[in-house]
Amino acid sequence: MGVNETFLASPHPGQERQVLTAWDRFLRGAELPPEAVRAVIERSWLRCLSAGVDPGRSGAESPTPDEDLSGLRHRHRDFVDASTPIMEQARGFLSESGTMMILTDPAGVILRTEGDLRTLDAAQAVRLVSGANWDELACGTNAIGTALSVGEPVQVHATEHFCEGIKPWSCSATVVRDPLHGDVLGVLDVSGLSDRFHGHWLAVAMLAAGRIQADLVARELALRHRLMESGLQRLSKASSTGVILFDHKGRLVNEGTAGRFLAAIGARLDRHAGLRIEQFDADAGRAGGAALPEWLRPEWVEPIIHSGERLGTIVVLPDAVQREPGRRIVCSAATRRPGGEASSSLGPILGTSTALRHVLEKARQLADLEVPVVLQGETGVGKERFARAIHEGRLRRDQPFVALNCGGLPRDILASELFGYVEGAFTGAKRSGMVGKIEAASGGTLFLDEIGELPLDLQPYFLRVLEGGEVYPLGDAKPRKVQFRLIAATNKDLRAEVAAGRFREDLFYRVSGTVLRIPPLRERKDDIPGLAEHFSLDVSRRHRVPMKPFEPDVLDAFERYPWPGNVRQLRNVVEGMVMLATGDAVTVTDLPEEITSSVTGSEPRLPVPTESAPVADLSAVERDAIGAAIARRHGNLTLVAQELRISKSTLYLKVRKYGLDKLLLEVRLHDR
Repeated sequence: MGVNETFLASPHPGQERQVLTAWDRFLRGAELPPEAVRAVIERSWLRCLSAGVDPGRSGAESPTPDEDLSGLRHRHRDFVDASTPIMEQARGFLSESGTMMILTDPAGVILRTEGDLRTLDAAQAVRLVSGANWDELACGTNAIGTALSVGEPVQVHATEHFCEGIKPWSCSATVVRDPLHGDVLGVLDVSGLSDRFHGHWLAVAMLAAGRIQADLVARELALRHRLMESGLQRLSKASSTGVILFDHKGRLVNEGTAGRFLAAIGARLDRHAGLRIEQFDADAGRAGGAALPEWLRPEWVEPIIHSGERLGTIVVLPDAVQREPGRRIVCSAATRRPGGEASSSLGPILGTSTALRHVLEKARQLADLEVPVVLQGETGVGKERFARAIHEGRLRRDQPFVALNCGGLPRDILASELFGYVEGAFTGAKRSGMVGKIEAASGGTLFLDEIGELPLDLQPYFLRVLEGGEVYPLGDAKPRKVQFRLIAATNKDLRAEVAAGRFREDLFYRVSGTVLRIPPLRERKDDIPGLAEHFSLDVSRRHRVPMKPFEPDVLDAFERYPWPGNVRQLRNVVEGMVMLATGDAVTVTDLPEEITSSVTGSEPRLPVPTESAPVADLSAVERDAIGAAIARRHGNLTLVAQELRISKSTLYLKVRKYGLDKLLLEVRLHDR
């Protein structure tokens, strides 16, 4: 909704006497002539008169003591921290215009001032200083207090002030709101003596307030991203029905899969009001000074603290629960606190579904073993993320993790990447040679994605490395000792590849000590809402755009869609929808056409992929993802490759494959 021009308008210089005459008549109880003063001012005068504000006041009451002011600033530290650099940057303009900038809390108490030194000195006379309360009912009509009363930007010029001693001043103020929740954080005001008044003061205040809100969004989204990462990782530590996350202010962030649990016990949560548990006292069973709801057990609640900073609170709900007469809730003996024996955590893997938890438990066990592992799953299920999480087990977490995708690379390039080479090994070789991925991974983990694409003639050389612990760089007659853990990944059935003669049987038995099948997204639909929320937060944080919730119909469509591109496709779809949605929330009208047509049945559903045959539709997903990354990174292919976690050589091949050369050229020319 736009700002009401009635509040922005100010009297033309020369009307001060007319307004002063109207003020005298108002105090005597006489009726004011039509349009003698602006409506916003007349209504403010009426509020002041009704509250018994003394029109003869010369300024604010004495400011609050320094120790109380320090506590107030600490309570509003996020707001103060976001505003400080912006107010300091405005110092030059304020000095030139003879003005000062003022920041207050939601009650109108001044937290900080900045500006022209002579104006700051003059402000002492009316106590326009830190710690003073400029609420409308304390100091009469003034931009700070009146803006808080009406919730709109306000200018109060000279004689429009209700109190006589403040009439030499003019002020322009706007309310600053929490950009994610809409709560009033305080007021930003630009004030000065009336003879220096200019209509653009309010524009300055509103511009500065907008920058403060933008900074708050970035801070909040970064904090929420860390909270989601920590909270959803902890969720895997307990066999639980769901998790509820609250931010550092006790506001609901994400219910995860807790909705069914809450519905079963008749409990409800207001996403905006939340549950104030930022200072939860488990021994007293109280939260934020108020008793916990009847349904919430103290043992389900745990703070999330990272590097000494409280990110928020997690409520992990139990698997089994029943209600006794009188609405008392009883948990089964299987209930575990976060971090208990039922732990199946594994690094950054997000999800709570039964299918995923079984895989996480197996992967957690493998993290402590030295056996080679083959991760089998469709394209986009997150095989590299699983590989990294297994690597970060107890044995090798401090050692290198080196990844190489065997698919899409010409044979010679793949050989160079894998084994390395020495100077002069072939025409065009670097003078210093190149360390191969095998040698670079020594002491740590080598992750070979799409190992089924490893050329048949290179397989015996790689088998020799695995059996002998030595690698021969191309062109070198001397072996180099290597010792690493191998994690391979494929979307193919390697046994079928062996039978078809495309994969050596001896290499198959050497690499597949354990095969871990990662379920596709369509088999873990309970994870979709949490993943969508996580990706949405990540998009908002990276692109500094407002966070937009998903309407229930969107999440329902997500759960009915087969997701041939799995988690990778979900991430790309969420990013596109959040960036392109025009409203405050993501609605079904923002759904991509392929999802809409699939879930409504207006067109044939996308084919469900099999592990042995990648789906052709994924090419469009991959092409769109690479094109979007090229645009984001302004044509810098090094950064694009890093973002997509593929090698530059693979990226070059895919750019040519999908005909993205023209897009790359256009982006680079546009940014010149």
